[in-house]
Amino acid sequence: MIRLPQKVSILLLGSLFFNLGAITQAKEEEAAVKLYQRGMKLTADGDLDAALDRFNTIATRYRRSETCAQALWEIYRIKEHQGESQGAFEALNRLATEQPGHFEKAHAAQFRLVQRLLTTTTNTKRTLDAERAPEKTSPDIIIAMLKAVIQNGTASEVGIRAQYLMGVALERADKKSEAIETHEDFAENNPKHELADDASYQVAYIRYKDWRAMRGDSPHQREAAALSLTWFITRFPESEKAAQARSCLREVKDAEQRELITLARYYESRGNNKAAATYYQQLGLQFPELLSQSNELQDKIRDAMIRHNDGASR
Repeated sequence: MIRLPQKVSILLLGSLFFNLGAITQAKEEEAAVKLYQRGMKLTADGDLDAALDRFNTIATRYRRSETCAQALWEIYRIKEHQGESQGAFEALNRLATEQPGHFEKAHAAQFRLVQRLLTTTTNTKRTLDAERAPEKTSPDIIIAMLKAVIQNGTASEVGIRAQYLMGVALERADKKSEAIETHEDFAENNPKHELADDASYQVAYIRYKDWRAMRGDSPHQREAAALSLTWFITRFPESEKAAQARSCLREVKDAEQRELITLARYYESRGNNKAAATYYQQLGLQFPELLSQSNELQDKIRDAMIRHNDGASR
């Protein structure tokens, strides 16, 4: 019996295992291709559930197969067609994390799917499938989807846009403080991005809507809204949102003016002229345009400011 050197034996054994592995992989690929072809035939025949069974089998049993990625794309398309957004998203997530050659396309599709669920855009090119309303997806699930998109590519353009969309999703979930914080972080971390002004505007607009939702003039919410709107207009005067922000700010300022006038007249009617003068003085300082009007209010504001200045000069 011829005895081979130990090193040669190990090499031969390794070659044998390699060949066996290659044969096994080839058989798996062949089985996956047959299932895929059968699935495509069923899809063409309109039997989507049966087709989905074949594609799911490939995605589960033949993960190492080159056909696995093609099966995952078909799962995504069928799930989206059926209005099962979570299943469609999960297929895309596997493509983005398990199939390197498909990352960019799958990552972008993930973002579009979540964007569609939030219905944040109306001017996107739409297909017949996209016009069909998706099933209702809970805000928490949408937030989880966005976290996955961000995690899959934080520094990518898709990941950055997903960070902006996270602020929108948090507001929709009635998590306003988190939404404001997310939008503020976005604007700070991406000051030159085309969505930076939009993120800053969202902060101001959330606070403006909070003020509008409160009963009465709500001084605290009104002040927060005025500060945020003023900051936005100062930082982004050329933004497309600037005109709307100025309109909102005028409404806030008008409410503040009405409140000061109401308080001044209230204390005046009670005979407390000192308190009334304080509010008339604030009107003059905060709304100097009132001094250019020729009416009783202008006279009272002017008198209050003259008395204040005389008192300060003594």
